[in-house]
Amino acid sequence: MGKELYSDSRWWDDPRPITSLCGDCVYWHGFGKCDKYETKVPREILDKSFPGTENFDENYCPHRVS
Repeated sequence: MGKELYSDSRWWDDPRPITSLCGDCVYWHGFGKCDKYETKVPREILDKSFPGTENFDENYCPHRVS
């Protein structure tokens, strides 16, 4: 007997990457560029901006505006 139809994990697994909440901010220009930081967004803030990760902090950036 074979597998059930659509039972393989490739049908239901969601491989999309987790995106940073910085991308929704009005100051964000992409590639780590932001109006509120001189050169680029600090790594500590970027690490906290990914929902679903262990470092996620809802209030990760004091400048964030959606």
